[in-house]
Amino acid sequence: MEGEYVNDQAQKLRMAVARSKLSSDSGAFSQKNDEASVSGSWDRNSRKCKSIAITSGKGGVGKTNISLSIGLALSYLKKKVCIVDADLGLANIHILLGIAPKRNLSHLINEECALSEIVSSGPGGIDILPGASGMERLANIDPSSLRILRKKLAELENMYDYLVIDTGAGISRSVTEFAANADMGVIVVTPEPASLADAYAMVKVLYEKNTGRLSALVNMTENDKEGKETFDKLNTLVVKFLRKPLCMAGMLPFDKQVPALAKRQKLALIENPGSLFSMRIKNCARAVSGVQSIKKESFFKRIFGYEILD
Repeated sequence: MEGEYVNDQAQKLRMAVARSKLSSDSGAFSQKNDEASVSGSWDRNSRKCKSIAITSGKGGVGKTNISLSIGLALSYLKKKVCIVDADLGLANIHILLGIAPKRNLSHLINEECALSEIVSSGPGGIDILPGASGMERLANIDPSSLRILRKKLAELENMYDYLVIDTGAGISRSVTEFAANADMGVIVVTPEPASLADAYAMVKVLYEKNTGRLSALVNMTENDKEGKETFDKLNTLVVKFLRKPLCMAGMLPFDKQVPALAKRQKLALIENPGSLFSMRIKNCARAVSGVQSIKKESFFKRIFGYEILD
């Protein structure tokens, strides 16, 4: 019954014809509305480290490249950034960057190394917390080891202004828990009907978890008109059935150089900083840089739970 409900709503999404409601000057937020829309009136006296989860309803939408690019753009804004590879099944940030970490979380769980030995240096001053098989083991370790792990990972948050969490794709629990417990969730969507339908399913699950701020980032658009229409289709359905609007983190144009560079383990923001794609990524980073935490607890504490760890 639930599947029929989601499919019916997805069909309505594909049929929706939305009018453009966004300004056309930047492809992200207008200067007037960006920080207010994304960060709202969140407590500016809260924790220093803010967590931003980049997620998607389906694979193949450019999520990991966007996670790295936004993290890099935040670093360019003089922020200390760590990219957390939370794709439990297909951790691949280190592959995209062409780095080979010698340690991952499995070594930390086994107390074979210090936290500092896991973190890898990435381009532009960003740091990487590699995933690999270590994160899959989190669900199976004993409470005592989990308590130690939480404490060590919480130390990571004292070192950074932002954690950018690159989740897996889809609505499995391992994905949605990371997205729901971040200070902000950014859902990457493309104009394809399947991507729109899956993005709606993701929003529905996250709102049911009483997550914090959610925004949509439209990727691979042919032009601004298509990007705005894509966002409006998704937001119209979300408002109609879930009664909560989405924010918009920005629009990224389709750029054939982006996947071409990825094959060479390069990022467009570094190799072609003047491109429209790179300029829009910088806009997105500025839009989310005002995010303030609405939760006092550590991100990793929220992920690993209270009943076991406190």
